[in-house]
Amino acid sequence: MDGWKYIKLGDIIDIKHGYGFKGEYFVEEPNHNFLLTPGNFAIGGGYKSDKMKYYDGPINEEFVLSTGDVIVTMTDLSKQADTLGYSAKIPNDPENTYLHNQRLGLVSLKTNDFNIDYVYWLLRTQYYQKYIAGSSSGATVKHTSPKKIYSTKLLVPESKETQRKIATILSAYDDLIENNLKRIKLLEEKAQLTYEEWFVRLKFPGHETTTINKKTGLPEGWRKGKLSELIGYQSGFAYKSGKFTDKGFPVIKIKNIDNNTIDTSNTNFIDEEYALQTDKFRLNEGDLLIAMTGATVGKVGIVPIIKKPCYLNQRVGRFLKIGKVDNTSFINNFFSIGGGLNHVLNIAGGAAQPNISAKQILSIDSIIPPFEILERFSVIAINSTKVNLNLQKQNQLLKEARDILLPRLMTGMIDVEQINLETLQPTTA
Repeated sequence: MDGWKYIKLGDIIDIKHGYGFKGEYFVEEPNHNFLLTPGNFAIGGGYKSDKMKYYDGPINEEFVLSTGDVIVTMTDLSKQADTLGYSAKIPNDPENTYLHNQRLGLVSLKTNDFNIDYVYWLLRTQYYQKYIAGSSSGATVKHTSPKKIYSTKLLVPESKETQRKIATILSAYDDLIENNLKRIKLLEEKAQLTYEEWFVRLKFPGHETTTINKKTGLPEGWRKGKLSELIGYQSGFAYKSGKFTDKGFPVIKIKNIDNNTIDTSNTNFIDEEYALQTDKFRLNEGDLLIAMTGATVGKVGIVPIIKKPCYLNQRVGRFLKIGKVDNTSFINNFFSIGGGLNHVLNIAGGAAQPNISAKQILSIDSIIPPFEILERFSVIAINSTKVNLNLQKQNQLLKEARDILLPRLMTGMIDVEQINLETLQPTTA
C-alpha cells in the first residue's frame, strides 16, 4: 500500500521497566500517590482509575510518571490475557503523583519519524494485542516482555502528519468520553452531598423549624427502623453454567458490580428460550443491585441502558420499590456513603467467603424519614440518575464508534487525508 510500510516495534520504541515499590509502604487510606498496576488498564486499552493502590513511602523521582506518558502492561491475571500488552496514557491530573510500578513499561520513541500519540493507539489495536497474548508465558498469570513487544511487526503510515491525524481523530472520541465521565462524577457527588446534608447532618428542607426528639436524637417525625420498611428485595436465579452461550442475553454476576454501575462488557449469556423461562429475573435500566458474596459483598451498582435485557444471577440482589415512593436512590446512597456497606461487612465478616442473605440485608437498621422528605429526595436523585444513565449510554456509543474506526484507520482502510479535523464531530446517534 502506497505511503505505508511494515516495521518492527523494536525499531521505533524503547520500553523502560518500572520499580518494585516495597509492600510495607502500601496503604489502604487514599492519598495523592497512585501506585499504578495492571488493574489500571481497561480491556481494549486505556487508563481506568477505579482500582487504585496507594503508596506512602520514599519516592525515586526517576519512577514518577508525567501527563501524557504512554505505558504498557506486561502482566495479566485473567485467563484470557485480555489486557496484556495494551497501552494506557497518564491523565492530566496535577493534584496526584503517578508512580511507575514494576510489570509496567514506559514507552519512549527511538526516532523522530513517529508520533507518540499514534504509537499509543497502535498499541491498542487488537491484532497487536492478540500477538502479544499469543506469545505470552505463564499458566495462570500471563507475562510478556519488552523483547516480545519489540518483535511485533505492524503496518504503519510513513507520514508523521498522517499518524498525527489518526491519533487526533481517535483521541477526539476519548475526550468526549472523558468529559461525560466528569459530568457523571459531578452529578453523583451532588446527589451524595444532598444525601449527607439531609440524612446525616439532618439539615433537610424545613429543619430550622423542627425540634429534636431527646430520646431518639432524631427530628420530630423521624424514627429508627429497618430497611425492610423502605425497600423490597429480590435474590437472583441460579443460572446453570452448562447453559451459558457465547452470545444472547447478559447474565449479571457479582463480578459485574463495578464503581456504582454494572459493567456489561464481560458477561456470560443465555439464549432466548432460557431467558423467557426466567423472565421474573429480567433487569431494567436504573435497577439497583447489590453483591451478596465475596470481596465485593455489600457493593451496589445501577443497571445502565443497554441494547438487550440482562438477567439477575444468584448471589446478586435487586432492590424493589414498595409503597408510593421509589427509595432506591436513598438506598444507593445509604450503601455507598451512609454506612450501609459497613453494616454488611460487620454481618458478613469473619468468614473466608463473606456472605449475606436477603433477610440480613432487609434487617439492617436505618433512619425512617417522613414521607415528604423521602419523596423530595427521590425526585432529585432519580432525575440525576436518568441524566447519568444517558451519559453512560452516550459513552457506550462513542466507544463502539471509536472501536469500529480504530482498525480501519490503523490499516489504511479509511483515507485519513479525506477527514476534515476541524469539522470532526463524533456522533452518539
